[in-house]
Amino acid sequence: MKRDPVLFIISGPSGSGKGTMISHVTDTTPDLDRVVNYTTRKPRPGEVDGVHYNYICEEEFLRLVSDGCLFEYEKVYDDYYYGSPAHILRGNSDYVIELDYKGHRKYRRVHPRVVSIFLLPPSMEEMKNRIRRRAKEKNMESRLENASEQVCHASEYDYILVNEDIDRCREDVSAIIRAERIRRSNEALLQEYLIKPPS
Repeated sequence: MKRDPVLFIISGPSGSGKGTMISHVTDTTPDLDRVVNYTTRKPRPGEVDGVHYNYICEEEFLRLVSDGCLFEYEKVYDDYYYGSPAHILRGNSDYVIELDYKGHRKYRRVHPRVVSIFLLPPSMEEMKNRIRRRAKEKNMESRLENASEQVCHASEYDYILVNEDIDRCREDVSAIIRAERIRRSNEALLQEYLIKPPS
């Protein structure tokens, strides 16, 4: 039977570990592809164009918007644009994507099978420390304001995880993906039984 690909959405405030979790599950989970979003910001140390993001200039980003190539987008932290491609679910693979709560809402309306995970840092202070360790951010205040806004919408998600111990959080995210795939398989199996009961 045809199965609906699962779109796993991972959200959370800056410094919650979204990119780390997505890299882990795509490296360790068969048939799980990462949706590479677009951004107008420059790559941080260690980030690779076409892997972590598609890094493009603002002019090219706005051209993609005009051409209908982006499903959703916004200007985040009052400086850079972020957006996701319009067509992502192809073939038999499942997908994982990083989105904020607004993008999460939009994808829930159009895709048949969405599973969402919201990541929280242990505290706001730890979040600030993580951001400072990652790179020098000129827009710390905007990031903190955005973090508070994001957290207000955490209850809209299927799962909420506190990323205090990175290894434990990786295990939890992987366990969610396995469980949701089992759920889908069981639903497909039940449909087969209902259509063609065992003799």
